[in-house]
Amino acid sequence: MLSIKYASMVIMLGIVSGNISAQQKNSVKPLQFHSINNVGLLEGQAGSSLQLLSINGMQYKSCIAAVGVGLDFYRFRTIPLFLDLRKEFGKAHNKFFVYADAGIDFYWKRDNDAKQFYYNDVFKNGPYAEGGAGYKIRISQESSLLFSAGFSYKKITEQGDAYWYNPGYPGVPNPLEKINYNLNRLVLKAALEL
Repeated sequence: MLSIKYASMVIMLGIVSGNISAQQKNSVKPLQFHSINNVGLLEGQAGSSLQLLSINGMQYKSCIAAVGVGLDFYRFRTIPLFLDLRKEFGKAHNKFFVYADAGIDFYWKRDNDAKQFYYNDVFKNGPYAEGGAGYKIRISQESSLLFSAGFSYKKITEQGDAYWYNPGYPGVPNPLEKINYNLNRLVLKAALEL
């Protein structure tokens, strides 16, 4: 099980590596390193929640391919790990962009997570995906502010036994039951790109 220290360390390493590499960027290089650090607001049927993401990767011309990790607190606390692809439009310093993310959402247990099964209750990891569009505003030679809106999806599966024993067949284990939580959310994000 991941700890808060471990997750915080992963995010901080992403931010620090982005700061170091951003200082070494040169605009004439065809391949450039980018670090995008997001704060997002998720809104869906289960309410509102916070999302924190750090995305680090390489840009070639107007396309960026990166790997992202973060914290997602919507309904269940999870750690998304994903591939991020972006495309920017225009040649000006300020420009529109679209993005798509796909990966895995790792469940991170909280004591207040309501369990639906009496016995052998287990949460399983599931897919994570997000897509949207935004606008990039350049604030210095090495950094930009990004504002975006999109649609986000994560799935967590809960599995367990509904009863302590099988009353019809003593000694025979109950078949496991599953609940799939398909969580669809709208997301608004602000980010600093280095």
